[in-house]
Amino acid sequence: MGIERRQFPRVEVEWPVTMLTSMGPIEGEVMNVSLGGAFIYCKEQPNTNETFRMLIKVPHQRQFVRATARIARSNIYDLDDPDAFPGIGVRFVEISEDDLQYIRDVVAKHQE
Repeated sequence: MGIERRQFPRVEVEWPVTMLTSMGPIEGEVMNVSLGGAFIYCKEQPNTNETFRMLIKVPHQRQFVRATARIARSNIYDLDDPDAFPGIGVRFVEISEDDLQYIRDVVAKHQE
């Protein structure tokens, strides 16, 4: 049994995301999110050391969550588990207090 290293609880979501990178936009889907970051299902990834902007389309009340992020981990190019989603784990580097509060509310609602 592995040790849980995450600092913040994560909740499952299905939110389209556009990552604005030096290579151009990369489309994906946020599969889970926390106050500290997200896991994004995608078939290509930004450069490993790049900080990039993200536009996350969330349902209902608002248009987008905007954040600046960096890759924390990636399994796109070395999928050991054939059932795993290819994607990247990102850590938020910068996010507005309003967008952070929205994520806080989503996490709290899913934990009820």
